Amino acid sequence: MKKILSLLAAAAVTVLAVSGCTVTDEDAMKKAAQSETELQSEIDITTVEASTESETEITEPETEVTEAKTEASTAAPVKEVSVRPAEWVNVEWESYSNQYFTLSIPKGWNVQWDGNASRLQWMATKPDNTVGFCNIDHNYAAKDASMEQTLGMSMSLSEGTVQEYFETLYKGSTEYFTVQNSCVPANKEALQATRPNTQIKDYKSLYATFKDENVEGEGIYSAVVMDSPDVIIRGANYGTWEINCTFTEWAPQGQFVKWNPVLATIAQSFSYTDYYIREWQALAQSTSSPTSSVNDPDPVMEAFEERSKSDTIIQEKRSDMLEEYERVYDNSSGEIYRAYSGFLDDMGDQNRYTPITDDQYTEGYVGWIDK
Repeated sequence: MKKILSLLAAAAVTVLAVSGCTVTDEDAMKKAAQSETELQSEIDITTVEASTESETEITEPETEVTEAKTEASTAAPVKEVSVRPAEWVNVEWESYSNQYFTLSIPKGWNVQWDGNASRLQWMATKPDNTVGFCNIDHNYAAKDASMEQTLGMSMSLSEGTVQEYFETLYKGSTEYFTVQNSCVPANKEALQATRPNTQIKDYKSLYATFKDENVEGEGIYSAVVMDSPDVIIRGANYGTWEINCTFTEWAPQGQFVKWNPVLATIAQSFSYTDYYIREWQALAQSTSSPTSSVNDPDPVMEAFEERSKSDTIIQEKRSDMLEEYERVYDNSSGEIYRAYSGFLDDMGDQNRYTPITDDQYTEGYVGWIDK
């Protein structure tokens, strides 16, 4: 610093000499000393100002953080919202019974059934048929299409697979029936044990989409195809397939995962009456009671759970965007709601409602939050 000041003083003397002024060495030294003092004062003032500004800049963020904490601690309480329950969670249950079986069904649903103890089929559906559950104890198909009418059967299967069975079953009633995924349910061995002398040809649960009467839907279709002993007609053997434990669950596209708890409750409530059991025992010449595969629908859902999750996420996001909704998670209730677009902005800075993760799009939602 002193070296810089000395150079400045020398420069000042040089300037005076160049300008033509006559000065003595003593005068020059006095002026140089005065200049050095003035410059030192200016530098000291500048240093103090810079130091003050630096300290101010350091303390400003601390002030902002303190203000943010104060605002957060004094934030308005969470606004209470009105949730409109979804149809699949706001279900009132009622009992249904006939001479062969009993059920629990959502109030207002329809039940149709046909058959007897040798072949029973039933179906429980919403009034508009867009959601439902169907079960068929036994069905048969000819191995040779030319023998279908001769054997008194309504269909024939050349390969004897579950997929072929359902594609044939729905061929004339749906615009399309497209299998998206399939799996072998975990209870295959248990089913085989009930019929040890009849070989299982195919056992599958299919997840499929369909279009029926301009309604697009999705569902699970499960059955076991067994290689039945040949039927003898006039001394000739004709092969047949025996299709057992057929049951299907369906709902509109994108809503199956939401309706599944309702459909599972219906299935688990199914029970044979004493009258059916007595009639079945007389036909089967057995003292054992008939068992039903309907009461344990969980293995059937494996096909649905193994579907492409990425496709489901994309589908659900597209639906929300087109209908102007956003999915939110309620940290208080642990539920997922479908809220109007902009709901989170309206709620402000609080932690009760948060956006859902991509994985949560596969869990469905239990209600709507309307504006």
